[in-house]
Amino acid sequence: MLHNDNAKKEIQLRIKIVLSMVLLLMGTLVYNLYFLQVDCHHKYAMLSEKNRIRLWPLLPKRGRIFTVDGKLIAGNKYKYKLTLESCAENVFLENLKLLETCIALEKNEKEDLLNLRKKAPRYAPIIVKDGLSWDEYARLSLILYRLNYVSIDHVYVREYAMPLEFSHVIGYAAKSEGNLQILTGKIGIELFKNEELVGKIGNVKTEINAVGRKIRILKKEAPTNGNDILLTLNADVQKYAFDLIAEEKAGACVVLDIRDGGVIALVSVPGFDTNLIASKINRDQWSSVLNDPLRPLMNRAIAGTYPPGSLFKIVVAFAALSEGIITPSDTFLCSGEIVLDNASFHCWNRQGHGRVNVSDALSMSCDCFFFEVSKKLGIDKIVEYAEKFGFGKKTDLELPNENSGLLPSKKWKLLRYGCSWKPYETLITSIGQGALLATLLQTAVMLGKLYSNDYNFAPTLIKSVDESGKKIRNPLNAKHAAVIRDALYQTCNSWNGTAVRSCKADYGISGKTGSSQVRKIKSGDAGVSQQNFPWHLRDHAFFAGVAPHKNPRYVVAVFIEHGGGGAKVAAPIARKIFDKLMEIDLSSPHI
Repeated sequence: MLHNDNAKKEIQLRIKIVLSMVLLLMGTLVYNLYFLQVDCHHKYAMLSEKNRIRLWPLLPKRGRIFTVDGKLIAGNKYKYKLTLESCAENVFLENLKLLETCIALEKNEKEDLLNLRKKAPRYAPIIVKDGLSWDEYARLSLILYRLNYVSIDHVYVREYAMPLEFSHVIGYAAKSEGNLQILTGKIGIELFKNEELVGKIGNVKTEINAVGRKIRILKKEAPTNGNDILLTLNADVQKYAFDLIAEEKAGACVVLDIRDGGVIALVSVPGFDTNLIASKINRDQWSSVLNDPLRPLMNRAIAGTYPPGSLFKIVVAFAALSEGIITPSDTFLCSGEIVLDNASFHCWNRQGHGRVNVSDALSMSCDCFFFEVSKKLGIDKIVEYAEKFGFGKKTDLELPNENSGLLPSKKWKLLRYGCSWKPYETLITSIGQGALLATLLQTAVMLGKLYSNDYNFAPTLIKSVDESGKKIRNPLNAKHAAVIRDALYQTCNSWNGTAVRSCKADYGISGKTGSSQVRKIKSGDAGVSQQNFPWHLRDHAFFAGVAPHKNPRYVVAVFIEHGGGGAKVAAPIARKIFDKLMEIDLSSPHI
């Protein structure tokens, strides 16, 4: 009996232990269910939603770029892109076999696609060909029903009119890095105005099944296209100026509207094919562009810096008049050279110009006159007025990579070389040589300030929709400006003016020639034609002018790299551009 009672108690104990374990396990299960369904609800609901929903981007159209005369310079065109999802290998290979009947696929291309399939995320689309021709698109459309996980997408690509002529000012946009491959500006207006041009990406919210296949579209948010931009450039003038400059090895041209600072043309030669670079330039082609000794990617109009030569004499003459160093009637004797600290400094006319006043000195470009004036004026005052006319600082034109140039001073030399300024350096700076460097745009802006009678004159590439706002003016001394303007008119119209042979016109051109040396002149080189020197040793050629005389409206600045002489090379090109401007101006009231 006792034995039965002990067995019964043992069984009851075991039952209690089992029941306790069952209750413990059930409690644990209930707790875990609560934890998963209540405490972690948001986490797993989000993961579930993420696995169920896919967002596919919808790329916007990039904003277009127009010139002021209504020409579309940068636009968009459709391109067909063939994509193939990373499906099972046998399906993938079957798709490639069918695709080969419509498009050409090299052996290495197929190998690359197979490697991409292995590396790509599951069911991520792989680009088979980015840019199908119309014939390829038509052939593929006929067999598309036989293909699995293959799609043809419509994408936008950038297309440029006049890709060479506008290469530096418009620039180009190319696909950005990453999966989106949205068009992003790289240089020029495309880069500077990228935020306005790029637009806003849209998306398609799609429901997918467990194996990643699309089931249905849940929501679609359309993209917002980028804003169009209207430039002050005139397409006809831009092309005309480019063709003229392109007859030389390298050079640049800037055309400004004095009324509002609008840039009518901005040319740099050599140019580069923006359509080629923006699409699919190969490594060899890109290498040839980068290694070209003429540096086609550099915008010589705003990034190239050169000694401005005699164009800088305009600043020195205005400074001397303003500071009372000279009057319009004061004269200096030019004997062909002056001596300073036992060194001789020669005028370009070794025979000398005789006695000349400021007007004669500008029109005949007498160096000795400015040597004498600069000794009295001093480098500090020269720098002060040069800054007022825009040298040594950026013009803030709506383009990236503008260069500020170099305006040498006592402080600059002390910081740069650790030594003091020498008197002879003032002399060579006064004629636009030495350490002084400027961009062609800065020389054009200098004349814009002089002829608009406003130190605040500034260039712009963007045509403003609202022109009601008045800019604050900072006027020049009108009396002294008139003396300089008269001298520049004599340069192109007086019998002894340096540009009379190339720039005398019925409508009246005013301007200044300039030649900047790239080497030290030896005694035997005086009077030797520039054409007798190798191209890279010839002087740079400049001309900057204004027309028409009675109602000045246009500034034209021309630079020919190693052109030899401003009067012989740069001035005739400027004259032709002025003729073109007058022709357009007569045919249409608005350029």
